[in-house]
Amino acid sequence: QNDVLSIPARRLVALLAPLSAEDEKTQRALAFLRGWDAHLKADSPQAALAEIWQLRHLRKAFREAVLKPEAAAALSVTDMNVMLMGLEKPDTRFGDNAAAKRDQLLLATLRSAWEEMEKLQGAEPAMWQWGKFHFNLNEHPFAAAVEDAMRARINVGPIAKGGSEFTPTQSLTRATDFRQMNGPSVRLVVDVGRWDNSRAVNHPGQSGDPQNPHYRDLAPLWASGSYFPLAYSRKAVDGVTERV
Repeated sequence: QNDVLSIPARRLVALLAPLSAEDEKTQRALAFLRGWDAHLKADSPQAALAEIWQLRHLRKAFREAVLKPEAAAALSVTDMNVMLMGLEKPDTRFGDNAAAKRDQLLLATLRSAWEEMEKLQGAEPAMWQWGKFHFNLNEHPFAAAVEDAMRARINVGPIAKGGSEFTPTQSLTRATDFRQMNGPSVRLVVDVGRWDNSRAVNHPGQSGDPQNPHYRDLAPLWASGSYFPLAYSRKAVDGVTERV
């Protein structure tokens, strides 16, 4: 439920493994991603670079490289599986000198992503984090209609978030501002037959009243991949009852 492994990221990094470059920035980017385990953790510098690369540089460049100009201009999205297959088997998409064209595309877009990361999160790559971009905001339906103080009381977040649309813990990223657009808000682990051993979490809490302490108290558990005991039997429920 909390697995942030990205198989597409792993496949893209594998494509970079045999490549080299003459310019310093591309060399640094290649070395930075070499050996990375493709886990999109919120505090991962490599995840930040890899996601900026594929979201804002590689996808667009791939469309422009393999489609006619009018078709590339008409599309705003790139199917990840189509792109991966085209990059892994360049002869199917790139025409003559396919492998060389593919490699040049990978290197040029990776350099562009590295330069954007320097602008957005600074010149020290060790300080980059995917969670500085990718965030969850539990926005109340009334948020746009109330004053700032009330908005802060009824909204929960922003919360730094790991994962992506391609990880088991699904977390679709909006490329314009990196906000999480969908994913699981409730997680259950049910131990059938030993019901009191079950676990759950509900984002952001279990009360709809912003003044209630249980309005947002589960948000930190949800963000960290933790759970609370899901009491089931009468004895267990009575043992944790706060009020009736």
